[in-house]
Amino acid sequence: MVGFFRAIIAVIVAVVIQGGVSGVVETDPADAAAAFLDGIKTCDEQVLNTYMDNEYVNFLANVEGDEKTTDRMVAAIFKNLEYKASDVATKRSVAVVKVHVKTNDFSKVMDAYDKASYKYVVDNLYDDDIGDKEKLNAKCLDIYVKQIEKKAEEEATLEKDIYIPMVSDGYGGWKLLIDDKIMKALMGNLAIPE
Repeated sequence: MVGFFRAIIAVIVAVVIQGGVSGVVETDPADAAAAFLDGIKTCDEQVLNTYMDNEYVNFLANVEGDEKTTDRMVAAIFKNLEYKASDVATKRSVAVVKVHVKTNDFSKVMDAYDKASYKYVVDNLYDDDIGDKEKLNAKCLDIYVKQIEKKAEEEATLEKDIYIPMVSDGYGGWKLLIDDKIMKALMGNLAIPE
């Protein structure tokens, strides 16, 4: 009788182990793209850390300034961002997801920022705070964010199809190959201040 129970336990253990190995289900490329897009829109720390080598992602993660102002900036950039995966092409360990993106056009924000920051400096040229680098940087960031917020109040008019390439990570998931062109489209052609 004891031998019978040992045999049953051995079979159950073998089935559980086999199920664990073969139970690895590969993530759908469209789901991987959606997870990335959701993570960028909410500035999810794990997503940002994964794609930190991208200039735009690095900017989102490391912009210097007080937290309230940087939170306002991110909220404004992605306020009207809408996206929908429409096609997926997969072959072995590579895939491409076509995503239709709609957002605000922030391409003129830098010009507006240049004018507004110049006006601020000229209007406050004799103010003691103008020589304080930290205070001036904080004010310039606030001016930049206000320009983004102003544009975000308008209706989203920029529509574009982007193609997100990815490769299998070997563990059932996908590593997205995110370049500046993709991020610039997601951020409405926003120019990053230097």
